[in-house]
Amino acid sequence: MSNTASKTTKTVVPSKTTTFEGTEALMEAMPTDQGKIVRLWCATNKGVRVGPIAAQVGEGNLPVYLSRHNTQRADIVRMMVKGMSVEVFLKQAAPLGGGYTDLIAGLLGGYSPSSKTWGTPAFTLTAVA
Repeated sequence: MSNTASKTTKTVVPSKTTTFEGTEALMEAMPTDQGKIVRLWCATNKGVRVGPIAAQVGEGNLPVYLSRHNTQRADIVRMMVKGMSVEVFLKQAAPLGGGYTDLIAGLLGGYSPSSKTWGTPAFTLTAVA
């Protein structure tokens, strides 16, 4: 009898990622539609994570569209700066009053079209395709 060990090889396939960034179409959509667009994108993609765009995150690890750094809103945005899954972010941000509005603000560069940074995204959403 022969004692041969069987070898198995595992092929590792690199993951593809897809990114959602603030676009003109998102900026021009009504606020309720903005929420629907982001929710739908998150629901149809796996492992969605929010993360900062390095060139847009200001001193103190907050984007420049936040004028006050000692508020609940700043605490919510700090979570996004860390980079985390959207699912976890939504659960942790909810007790502070945060959620999709904060994600959309990050994607659009502010909470209002009158913001000086409106149209310059500070965050992106990334998913494993």
